[in-house]
Amino acid sequence: MNPQPRFHCRLGQTEQNRLLARLERHFGQCINTWRYLWLNGMNLGRLNEKWLERVAQDWPERFEEKPGGIYLFADNWLAMGDSLQHMVQGWHRLGHLGGWRNEKFDAADAEGNVLFALERAAFRPLGLMSQAVHINGLTEHGGEWVFWIGRRSPFKAVDPNKLDNLVGGGIASGESIRQAMLREAGEEAGLDADLLGGLACRSRRLSVRPVSRGLHNELLHIFDVVLPPDVVPENQDGEVAEFKRMGVAELTAAMCDGLLMNDAMIATLDAFARYGLLDETHGLAKWLAATQKVRP
Repeated sequence: MNPQPRFHCRLGQTEQNRLLARLERHFGQCINTWRYLWLNGMNLGRLNEKWLERVAQDWPERFEEKPGGIYLFADNWLAMGDSLQHMVQGWHRLGHLGGWRNEKFDAADAEGNVLFALERAAFRPLGLMSQAVHINGLTEHGGEWVFWIGRRSPFKAVDPNKLDNLVGGGIASGESIRQAMLREAGEEAGLDADLLGGLACRSRRLSVRPVSRGLHNELLHIFDVVLPPDVVPENQDGEVAEFKRMGVAELTAAMCDGLLMNDAMIATLDAFARYGLLDETHGLAKWLAATQKVRP
């Protein structure tokens, strides 16, 4: 059994203040004017004015606009998924929706029951909640505990060269959380399933922020893996340029400077909180607590 990480010093007040300011800058933008998207009577998304107009114009079935948002109706959830897919394919064909992946995510209710599958590029325009796995990689190096951090490929369409967790990726339609974790760990870091056999989800946090394409609304399933010192992650799918070990001070500075992906920052700070690196009375810890999601 690998030894468990131990850290002896908390971050200073200045560092925690800077981290909180960074989070508030990226996640604190107001979406109060956005309208709720109701599907078959269930509140599942959030729309800005641009996408509200497109939905009202292009939805092929019955809909109603009310003060509480826009209500779309279909005969059942299968029909709802089909009609949404038809609508967003039209957007893509006309050049209104970029980033098309020909991959689907599942949309679920508050209890986690899958309702329908939809092209993943449509989740942000509609403000639907997607799900992803993130793995914090830790190891002992030079007498201290450090984090394995990846640098995204310079050829990535989104945020090239940015720093990221050891592993991070979306949960595809039909995948379980564990299946996605094992797949992403193999593709992104070349980790053998034997290293991840006993890995359990440590926490779940909700990441919500406006982005250029709509609303990023993603549930992060966060894992930690302790790698033996002689195990070096190696990317398999071309999406990571390199991996490097970063101590707490260096990693904190990188987060303060905005060098980490936003969701990677949440996953990393989740680990910082669990390993006692944050002051529980500081606003940073309280901000993180507000993102915590309890399993239904």
